Amino acid sequence: MKEQKQTIYFVGLLPFFILCLVMGGITVYAAMTMQEEKVNRFQIGNLETKIDEVFTEPTTILPNQAVDKKVDIINTGTLDQFVRVLLQPEISLEKAGVTRLLSSKIGDEVLLDVNTAQWRLGEDGYYYYLDILKPGVSNAAKDLFTQVTLKTGLGPEYHEAKFNLLVKVEAINCNKYSYRDAWWQGEMPIEEELLKIDKQLAVKAE
Repeated sequence: MKEQKQTIYFVGLLPFFILCLVMGGITVYAAMTMQEEKVNRFQIGNLETKIDEVFTEPTTILPNQAVDKKVDIINTGTLDQFVRVLLQPEISLEKAGVTRLLSSKIGDEVLLDVNTAQWRLGEDGYYYYLDILKPGVSNAAKDLFTQVTLKTGLGPEYHEAKFNLLVKVEAINCNKYSYRDAWWQGEMPIEEELLKIDKQLAVKAE
């Protein structure tokens, strides 16, 4: 009778020992995961860019009158970068509290003296810098453009309209084909201009 009681007592403790082992395994696994994350964060470099503009905003802009505006992209991080820039001009007219957007396409209503030797326009609307931008370095000597001009012959609806030019920059590290993953869903482009851009960046990729 005593032996039966001892056996029941031992079996009752068995789940407790198993639970302790499982909890111990979970604790060790969680600690390992946290440690790995800290190491990864320590190894990842800093990828940052800054847009620096040289621009004195005029009171008015007349058609066919160039306005100085230089856009400089500076690598303020610690990694080599590929960069691309999206330019979004906007011409708006406000009357009686209602804002109306007028056509403002680059090459039509808005003219830019684009530096085509160092930058190339892709079919996706982005201008791609065709070289590596080093940390602590700007591309001031290779500005995307230096002047903005409104095309002559714009209609009367453009009188007293407001003009804005949004500049958006995107940067990615120079690892082999990382720009494809970030910008083109990991695929080699089939469009003519983007394919030319891909070939030039691939040569410079690390």
